[in-house]
Amino acid sequence: MSVVPTDTAPGAAQPPADSAPYDERVLAAGTTLRFVLLLALLAAAGSSMIPRTVWHLLASSEKADRSAACYLAAGIDPSVSMNTSFVQSGHQPAALAECTARFAQDFTGVVLGVGTLALAAALAVYWLIPVWRTRRTKVVPLDVIDVHGGLRPLLDELVALTGLDRTPRFVVDPASRTTGAIAFGRPRRPVIRLDGGLVATADTERARFRAVVLHELAHLHNKDIGITYATVALWRVFLVLVLLPWAAVGTDILFFRGTADIRGLFAPFNAHAQVLGGLLVLAVYLSRLEIVRHREIYADLMAARWGASAEPWESGAARQRSEGGWRELFVRFAGLWHPHPSPALRRASLTDPKALFALTALPLLLAGLAADILVWHLGAVPDELLWLKALLVAGLVVGIGGVALWRAVLYALLAGRPVPSGWSVGLWLGLGVVVGELTGPRAAMNQWLPAHPEALLILVAALILVMTWTGQNAEWWLRTWRGRSPGPVMLAGLAVPVLAYASVLYWWWFLGEVLTDGWPFTTAGLLASYNLPGLPPPDIGPLWHLVAVVGVLPGTLARAGSLWWAQVLLWVLPLLALIVASRSGGGSGGERPRWLTRTLPSRVATGGAAPYGQGRLLVAGLAGGVVCSAGLAVALARLRTADLGAVGATGPLRLAQIMGPVLVICAATALTAAVVAALTDSGWLTAGMVSAGITALLGVGATYAIMRADAGGGPGTVSWSLSRDVHLPYAVGLGTLVAGLAAFVGRGVGLLWRWLVTGRRAGSRPAARPAPAEERSLRPVWRRAVRVAAIGAVVAGVGATALGVDVSEARGESSRPAALMLDRSAPAPSAAVSRLQHQAWAAAGGLERIQALQAAERGYRAAFTAGGQSTTDAGFLEVMDRMKTTCGEMDRAARRAKTYFSVPSAAGQRMWARVLARHRAMADTCRSLATRPSATTAKAAGTARRNAVDSVDAMLYWLAEKGAIRPKSP
Repeated sequence: MSVVPTDTAPGAAQPPADSAPYDERVLAAGTTLRFVLLLALLAAAGSSMIPRTVWHLLASSEKADRSAACYLAAGIDPSVSMNTSFVQSGHQPAALAECTARFAQDFTGVVLGVGTLALAAALAVYWLIPVWRTRRTKVVPLDVIDVHGGLRPLLDELVALTGLDRTPRFVVDPASRTTGAIAFGRPRRPVIRLDGGLVATADTERARFRAVVLHELAHLHNKDIGITYATVALWRVFLVLVLLPWAAVGTDILFFRGTADIRGLFAPFNAHAQVLGGLLVLAVYLSRLEIVRHREIYADLMAARWGASAEPWESGAARQRSEGGWRELFVRFAGLWHPHPSPALRRASLTDPKALFALTALPLLLAGLAADILVWHLGAVPDELLWLKALLVAGLVVGIGGVALWRAVLYALLAGRPVPSGWSVGLWLGLGVVVGELTGPRAAMNQWLPAHPEALLILVAALILVMTWTGQNAEWWLRTWRGRSPGPVMLAGLAVPVLAYASVLYWWWFLGEVLTDGWPFTTAGLLASYNLPGLPPPDIGPLWHLVAVVGVLPGTLARAGSLWWAQVLLWVLPLLALIVASRSGGGSGGERPRWLTRTLPSRVATGGAAPYGQGRLLVAGLAGGVVCSAGLAVALARLRTADLGAVGATGPLRLAQIMGPVLVICAATALTAAVVAALTDSGWLTAGMVSAGITALLGVGATYAIMRADAGGGPGTVSWSLSRDVHLPYAVGLGTLVAGLAAFVGRGVGLLWRWLVTGRRAGSRPAARPAPAEERSLRPVWRRAVRVAAIGAVVAGVGATALGVDVSEARGESSRPAALMLDRSAPAPSAAVSRLQHQAWAAAGGLERIQALQAAERGYRAAFTAGGQSTTDAGFLEVMDRMKTTCGEMDRAARRAKTYFSVPSAAGQRMWARVLARHRAMADTCRSLATRPSATTAKAAGTARRNAVDSVDAMLYWLAEKGAIRPKSP
């Protein structure tokens, strides 16, 4: 913790003539949530880095090489794209699992031990920080210095003024000549250390003394020391016990471990991992400092509220010279690395705490970056918990950006300034995510850069959408909410975008992430993945391409765990805000909101009315529903006339009946959202999405009605039971996102039209003018009808979504296998990679299996020779029994060799297939000879044995020629 600016000229301090007009505590600060992000990042990074470090230090290098060789032996090329590697890894999954399990090395116990040690060390450091701070400066109790007892009553008075539950222990550092103080300790045993210079000037500069002590007491009141020092303790232990060993291991892997060929092959992945470690340090360090600077301002304001004089801050600000040009940039850059805000900012914040409500780019960028690093270190989370991982990451990213945005909107409304749009918040958060993806190994994997980084713009667009929605929704609720605090509506207003962005993240990790390597899906494979007869159609036209593309867009995963149902809340919550506004009189008159009364002095006027009433949106939604219903009727009427007699037409017709309504509903919602956004000024995105949501709901209902009317009309009809798991998720989930993007397009068109026709500057807003009473609302009867319709739309939307969730959850995961949809073609590996693959094929088990076949053949040959040399019947029968055993060993060796990997080249695989076929033939002739010994079976067995031996010799010669094994010495 810090002190207020010190070393001022003596003199009596006067209370500030003016104070902050706004209560900065009206909404949550968001700093605690950012601390949680840092703690979660450090914990996840530790759980990811410790196993790698332990494995590298303790693992057998021979087994490790064999385990890595399994992937090369499976034909996986590390130098190709991630999608191609995924397809290659799915060619022989059983053989790959068997190979890796054989050479696996488990150090779970050691990892848990090291993790427990690191956690214990963090707790110990947290516990010992107060002791270290006390002994380092050789502090003494206050009573030792305050021999006359003049300071104790003053300090007791200040503690009583703050209302703290626990009185801190005051100590003095007599060797310090500065006039500051610092709060530290543990939450249950707080300590405030007073500098010797502060105590010496307590009588002559009483105002300064009070201000400094009140500032530190404010830190205790705000509960800063607990989470701050917990972060410090975890950070220090993480640096020493986790990050430094991990960086040393990574450097060894990158530059020294293994052969030059292997290091070069995996250099991109290992280099990205090291860069990600450096970014982690940067993100945590700068984020922690920025949070601490904010908490310093909060403590200043709290101290001023308790009556602290502003003179210390004024003198500090007066000493700070204003710079310009490059010097100013340098000062700002240096300020990023300092735990205290500038004196000028601290003094200005006493009268206007806009710094606590401002939207700053760097914290948002760091939040997005930290969240993306967290995603990488949570990579071991199983697929069953993917939804939980998505909620955690989305909660931190959208929560941090959303709290900042709500506070900025609130400040703009209170100060009468333009309300921030929110898109810039999403842009900076998204840029942080993109930086983490491009510099880390997640998107590029073993490439220096992903082949198509533009796919990452999907995440940026999603964040811009949800944060723009958050800003407009915040404005709606803050203008209409009449409760004691806006905190509850802020929590609801943040939960919705968190769920919506979590659904996009779930889709991205489950399916969309592969787009960074390009479009890996084949249209035929996508259509065939619907598991309908007759697909893919013989002639894939533009419509089928569109259906295929729609099938992999966000919002199209039908399971409840994918969180697709959260999209409906993006239009339900704003509609609820309008219902609340209508019940409270619209916010333009009536009683003053209780939360506003607590935040502003009574002399400040309230905000304006809600942007518009729900009647306009319902009319737009109903109009869109009419258009959608007409389009559905036309589309399904044309499908009704399709010829089912054509070969393979059943599947395409069923797919058209499933996806046709989805395409029509999505088109109608996009059109509705675009038109409403183009004609709307304030709240254009939420208005467009509300209208589009009503349109989508009516479209789903119309689809249900039309299909029910057609049920039983013939073999070509498809009942609602077949398509309900597609219509609801696709139309509501995908349709909502499409409507959001269309609203941006409509907004741009509307601004351009106004600029061209009226000459009004794009983005400017006309001054608010209260409308006459007769124009502000509909007639009472129509108002009640509109309100009932709005409530009905909300209930129907939530109910239909709940039905869809229940249905999709009961049906389980979508039956569309990813392997079927992906393009299975792969480029030929380079000569260097091919040589490594063949070496790995031999080292990971290929040569061992060849040697097992040779051993079985030698046993068979020995038995065959002994049978020919046998002179008695008893001896011959004994040899035949031995031969039966040898035949079984040969058969087992051949079967085991068959389960091994295919040779990573076509020529080698042909030779390997010949080896396996000839040894199976040798095993068959061996059994025939053992059961029916004769000259004929003996001749066939001898011929089969020679063929098998020749095939093995040819295989070994070929492997030696390829450099996979060492050639036999002459």
